[in-house]
Amino acid sequence: MKIFFRSLYSIILLGAGILHFVHEQSFRRIVPKLLPFRRAIVLVTGVFEIVFSVMLWVKKGQHITEKLLAYFMVAVFPANIYMAVRKISFQPGKQISPWILWLRLPLQIPLIVGALRLGRKDNS
Repeated sequence: MKIFFRSLYSIILLGAGILHFVHEQSFRRIVPKLLPFRRAIVLVTGVFEIVFSVMLWVKKGQHITEKLLAYFMVAVFPANIYMAVRKISFQPGKQISPWILWLRLPLQIPLIVGALRLGRKDNS
């Protein structure tokens, strides 16, 4: 079961990281406009997600990976809030129910908790 969750988390991160490059403009829309270098922010976070996807499989340094991944999930949470507040759709030009945007915010909690649990030695 541990391998299943590690695999799932790794696939989610890898997919999201790749999407940062494939749909960079869509991701840029959820970075608050007051921040500079929005394109760079999107690309760098995409790289981080891909790197974390791989690091979940490296046994050495898991205690560091778990903490960094949890911090990363906390750091990107404001973009999700911004997306909900501004009613930004996943697809430009299409409206989305505000309920969907707000209901996806609590999904960040299992990602943070999961990051911390995946790095534990008993989860190798």
